[in-house]
Amino acid sequence: MIVNNLREIRGIGPSVEDKLTSAFGSENAVLTALRESRIAEISSIEGVGERFALNLCRNLHFQETGEQLQNFLKTDDAILIYNRTMDIISKFANTMYSRSKLYLFFPLPFSTLGKIRDRQSTSRLASQFTSLIKKTSHSFKEFNVLFRNLSPLKEQSNRLDTASRVIVSTDKGIYEELSSNEIGVHCEILYIEDIDQISGILEGYDEVIWIGSNIMLDEGFPNVITLAESQRNDLIQILPEKTLSFFAYNKRILESISGLAKLLQIIPSSELGTFIGDLNIEKLVTMGNELVNLDDSGEPNQDLNEEYSRLLRAENIFETKLAESLLILNEELESKLQDTTVELGGEKILALLKEMATEDHSYSRDGGKTELREYLDDELYLAVEEIIIKAENGLIQELNLRSDETDYLTGIFPRELRYPVDPVDEVSNKLKAYLRQRRAMKSFELKVGLAKALKEFEPLAKEALNCMLELDYLFMIGKFTMRYHLVLPQLIENQGTGLIAEESRNLFLQREHLRGNLKLDPVSYAFGEIGKIENSVNGERIILLSGANSGGKTTLIVSMAIIVTLSQMGLPIPCKNAILGGFEELHFYRKSSGQMNAGAFESTLRVLSQMILSPNSRLVLADEMESISEPGASARVIAAFLDLLGKSPQSVGLFVTHLAQLIAKYGKEKIRIDGIEAQGLSENLELIVNRTPVYYKYARSTPELIVRRLQQISQGTEKEIYTYILDAFENSEE
Repeated sequence: MIVNNLREIRGIGPSVEDKLTSAFGSENAVLTALRESRIAEISSIEGVGERFALNLCRNLHFQETGEQLQNFLKTDDAILIYNRTMDIISKFANTMYSRSKLYLFFPLPFSTLGKIRDRQSTSRLASQFTSLIKKTSHSFKEFNVLFRNLSPLKEQSNRLDTASRVIVSTDKGIYEELSSNEIGVHCEILYIEDIDQISGILEGYDEVIWIGSNIMLDEGFPNVITLAESQRNDLIQILPEKTLSFFAYNKRILESISGLAKLLQIIPSSELGTFIGDLNIEKLVTMGNELVNLDDSGEPNQDLNEEYSRLLRAENIFETKLAESLLILNEELESKLQDTTVELGGEKILALLKEMATEDHSYSRDGGKTELREYLDDELYLAVEEIIIKAENGLIQELNLRSDETDYLTGIFPRELRYPVDPVDEVSNKLKAYLRQRRAMKSFELKVGLAKALKEFEPLAKEALNCMLELDYLFMIGKFTMRYHLVLPQLIENQGTGLIAEESRNLFLQREHLRGNLKLDPVSYAFGEIGKIENSVNGERIILLSGANSGGKTTLIVSMAIIVTLSQMGLPIPCKNAILGGFEELHFYRKSSGQMNAGAFESTLRVLSQMILSPNSRLVLADEMESISEPGASARVIAAFLDLLGKSPQSVGLFVTHLAQLIAKYGKEKIRIDGIEAQGLSENLELIVNRTPVYYKYARSTPELIVRRLQQISQGTEKEIYTYILDAFENSEE
């Protein structure tokens, strides 16, 4: 069933529908994105996370195809093996996108062989891509680090930091136009009728954009830039932050995309094109070079422009350097005054005392009822003035002010004799405002340039992200394949069901083997009609696997479950070579712990009955189901179910059991018995086992060997006891 309406998809209500259609432009565009599982693109929409995007893709897939995990994996135990396998593969993923996409591609029934083969093609591409990377001079780690930084791109924020900016015009039409469009949303717009009022109005803003007048206000106003009327709706000229916010919010992601492009440049374009199409990686590298000029907050990098760097530094250090200069000034002044001696006559002392009794005493050189200057030598005043001028010049040098800017600082320390000296607030505030406004205007100028340079990369960045996320998915599959030495199986149709696995490995044990925790023995095995291709077997579909305890029987059927699951996902498998005639269903039953009670026995029978009733071809893997009842009854029940399974065309059953001979005795259908043989005990009393089953041979279990070991190492009456028990094993029918 083809879904034509977003609201038909489970999980999409009016709100989500509006978000999706607004982002993609149309309902059909959204449906296409969901069908193509473009999770990163979908999840970049505000309020739509990756997991929700994944669920929407899954829901649409199921509604249109009817395909879901439970179509093939029919038991909880089979799903458990699938989940454990996916956990191993997903560890190779660097992004949530790759992990999510992996879980979209669950195993399919063999009737959808075309899709499975398409996925095999993707797996081949994954191996090719990973091999190409391995041939470069770059390590997997370099790629992993950059891939891990990839995530959905955030859209530009609707909140821009433009509180210190104003647009001014003497044209009422321009004022009304700008006030009603997007520019008016982010910036204050002022209409001025009287040009003489402009000075007072402009003082309260750091960035003033003057539009629509022949009057040029740039000169004399450090915070004004003039734009022509034709530029009044140019967002980059007026609101460069609108463009830069996208690049600032996503800078780490975009830098990683550019970094990946740079690493990929070493791969010949003829080979790389298979994986990236016509994506312009040279342009992506250029984007990375431009991003260096933008800091994470959306401001120009302080090293982008020498003048901007100078103004920014001066603004940032002004308060600190003023305090340092003031400290040095007062220390020098104190030292100078301590070395000064003043002689006062009686009349002068009386005059000073009277003055101090009536009002605050003034030390002004130019005013005050009593002038201290008449009591001091001119040389002292000149020396003090020299100290003050020296402090001002030092501050000018520390702030690296230009010659035309020194007037803003002159007089910041009063020339009058006083101690301690305090800066003149009016001068200090004026200089701070100047530095702030000049830095803001230079920043604005640079942001306009950056926005112009980066704007063209925005569509490319979005395209590149989707491409790089797909590459990470391929890289995940490729690394998994390379690490575990996997191969793609040969899939055969119209020759029946079954499997030939040459030197197969249990994926779960192989992980421990690769960690150095155990030694792994590959196992070759064949069953089903496909097994006829191997001369050793005759294509039997019902097999009982006997043999030694701890000999690897459970490991073998788990391996078969993993191989079939991966094969029907279109993924490579842990074998040297393999041929598969696949199934519509997989049923796996783990070993039960202890004997079942009546309720559990009844429940098990119901499960088995449902399995038998299925009309589809299926692979049934079961581990020691004899615990459902006492041995005699269990053997009869299992034999009956195997008879029924054998009558089902194209179905295969592989049962691990210690009751192989008894089950075969009760069964009516032809049953093959294979055995994993315990060949004896080593000198260290360890079990020696050939873990590859011997076809058509019943193999005894481990207890006989344990008894034999005890019989060999004991003496006297104890030895006779073990000999008697050993004879019981040898004389038994089973």
